[in-house]
Amino acid sequence: MREKIHTILMFLLLSPALCHATNIAFYTDGVIQEGDEYVSVGVYNNARVDMTGGIVTNQLTTYDYSTLNALGGLLEAIVSVEFSTVNLSGVVRIGGMTVEESSAVNMFGGEVDSLKILKIGSSNPVNLYGGIISDYLLATSTVNIYGYDFQYNPLAGDYGGGQLTGFWLDDMPFSIDLYAVYNPPYGATIDTWSHVVLREIPEPCTLALLAFGAIIRLRRR
Repeated sequence: MREKIHTILMFLLLSPALCHATNIAFYTDGVIQEGDEYVSVGVYNNARVDMTGGIVTNQLTTYDYSTLNALGGLLEAIVSVEFSTVNLSGVVRIGGMTVEESSAVNMFGGEVDSLKILKIGSSNPVNLYGGIISDYLLATSTVNIYGYDFQYNPLAGDYGGGQLTGFWLDDMPFSIDLYAVYNPPYGATIDTWSHVVLREIPEPCTLALLAFGAIIRLRRR
């Protein structure tokens, strides 16, 4: 999948439409929409940027207390730092995403190749509710995964950390390869599974039965 995204970005970068692509910095609220093309994007202060389309061929970075709502478009990379928040939904496609410092992420949809959560000692959450992680998930701090019918196979996957499968809250099935390196050259061991918190929600039919039972009990009273 990463090679596919890179191929698309390279084709777009060489096309005449992107000859004038440039960098942009948002210090106040703004929009990235269909037809917009940027090499690099920075979002600062308390700015909120809604991305509904367009292309970022290098990197979009969120700083300070800013917010990115990414619903569509194509990005090579997103990096969130400081106390910023990134919300992913819709049909946005991202080559790779890195979450650092005290930033928060809520993923409801979209497609990310690799998701790296490299925060240390931060209380701000990384929450996964839906979408596709097509390559791997790497985490050195807590990541909450919401869904049901979770199954973890420590021997599956391509990155040494096993594979997690299940269903998102919208009933879509998912499969995520977890990253693990036990003797990395730079020191500390990375074991993503030890940082995963499964937030299991009863599947819809179970919720319906529970609700029906509650109604019956109320009527009997």
